[in-house]
Amino acid sequence: MADNKREGMDRPAMAAEYHAAGMNCAQAVAGAYADVIGLDLKKIFALTGTFGGGFRSHEICGAITGAAVVLGAKYPHDTLGDMAAKSFTSKKMMEFVRRFRERFPALTCRDLRDIPGDPSVSPAAKRLGLTRSCDIYIVAAVEILEEMFSEA
Repeated sequence: MADNKREGMDRPAMAAEYHAAGMNCAQAVAGAYADVIGLDLKKIFALTGTFGGGFRSHEICGAITGAAVVLGAKYPHDTLGDMAAKSFTSKKMMEFVRRFRERFPALTCRDLRDIPGDPSVSPAAKRLGLTRSCDIYIVAAVEILEEMFSEA
């Protein structure tokens, strides 16, 4: 698997690679940001191993939960009573969800998984030749994170 600490990393390609190698959607997205999260891939994959398939209940999409892990690491709310950090982190998550909804009609695995893949909603999916729905959600989630981080 790719080393995500290299210069000029292609995070969408890394996430797609992790998914193709058998990682779930959350593992793929979070794994592409091991450097941001500050943990090695094995630990990230372990911590997010139950997130795929909408927490194995077809609920919230794993690409979204993987992105939530990344956002929490990038913008931590980790101090008791720090309501400003809590508000800031919450706003970042809400912004991610807003952008995801701009591209896709739902947030749950149950509703998303059977929608035919449309690579036109993700430049990275198109560039990488991805056509499966989950692959597109994964790279789109990474693109949204990259957009958000570049604006910060």
